[in-house]
Amino acid sequence: MIFDELLKKDSKSELSNLGNQSGIKVIQFHKTDASKTLVEETFRFIGESQPTAYTYKFDEVPGQVEELRAQVAIIDLVECDDILKECRQLSERLPTSLSVLIIGSVDSISVVRELKAFGFYYLLWPVSKIELAEFIEGVLAQHEAANFKHRRRAKRIGIIGTRGGIGTSLITAELGWLLSNDKQASCVVVDNNYISGNLDIFLGVKNREKRKLNAVESGGNIDEAIAKSLVTRVNHRLDYLALGLDNESSVDFHEVTNTVIGNLTSETNFIIDDLSASVGFDIRPTILMKQLDVAVVVMDPTISCLRETAALLNSIKKHIEENELRKAVRIILVLNKHRASRFHSVTEAEIVKYLNVPIDIVLPYEISAEEALVSGNMLSSGKTKLGSQLRALCSLIVGEEASPSRVKSLFPFFRKKDS
Repeated sequence: MIFDELLKKDSKSELSNLGNQSGIKVIQFHKTDASKTLVEETFRFIGESQPTAYTYKFDEVPGQVEELRAQVAIIDLVECDDILKECRQLSERLPTSLSVLIIGSVDSISVVRELKAFGFYYLLWPVSKIELAEFIEGVLAQHEAANFKHRRRAKRIGIIGTRGGIGTSLITAELGWLLSNDKQASCVVVDNNYISGNLDIFLGVKNREKRKLNAVESGGNIDEAIAKSLVTRVNHRLDYLALGLDNESSVDFHEVTNTVIGNLTSETNFIIDDLSASVGFDIRPTILMKQLDVAVVVMDPTISCLRETAALLNSIKKHIEENELRKAVRIILVLNKHRASRFHSVTEAEIVKYLNVPIDIVLPYEISAEEALVSGNMLSSGKTKLGSQLRALCSLIVGEEASPSRVKSLFPFFRKKDS
């Protein structure tokens, strides 16, 4: 009877790791039968279980990695037209803990360096079975020993309001939702208003009071485990960090927040900071340029906001020129027409002329926006022009194609290349 029950069991899953030396889950994405066959032969050669194989389709990769809970990915990009662009977009969607081996046909040391910056391994095609075997064994060994030197760190995006009440928190929430749902990337949304604010409401987080720190935590003794305990899970890819003041000042507390974020950057793809003008500390270009990878500057079509935006952009420009900074920080200018046109005091053309830079994204006024928010719907999920432009902003952040008129850098001189 016992033997009959054993025979009825599905032994496939139990035998799938038979002979697997490392037990590491590997996934393979192939474009050609040649690369698929070589990888399979190599894994048999080194005595590892066969990786789960899929035909490479960019949009499906994150979901397939997540479903398998893969730890190592081998991706065939031999026939890719722009391997750096493809890998840059992949790096923003894949878990930072995933070891990624790219197989490509571009023989360039600069490509190797760029991919290393993404945290990717690179192997030139064609490659022999022996060479591939040695490379794969090295990747598996590093991953197994928890010495993954190329682990990627989250890109940090700052949504900067040049004045209060212009929709900075709303845009932050919408981007968090888009990145975690549409782009299948993991995100931590950071509320930098330690006293009040509506970011939790826009995210759909109910009854969430800001987290007060104990004496140990507020003293800066925060490790990765403590940092993880401070966030609130919104969905399986989106977390929310909202710390609250007790007796500390906003300036000192901002340093504590950065310590927490520092412990989370290897666990997520994006950190999104809500830096509306209502935060209780000075947003200086020196800090912004040091911390951020992307700065989304939000303004509305009013004279006062235009002047504030000009002052901020000039401060950033001056700081870059004086310090000859190398870090590749991108500036995206967003014009949010959050009120009806009768409340506008300047036109788009006047803004561009005054700032002498193009507007990257224009968020149009949507009369039904408030109704959508009250009903708990995300504006970016709708078929309105506003929803379309919010999605365009998200695409711009992750490096996807934008319309020709929107692709110019805010500051063409922006950064010097590393020598």
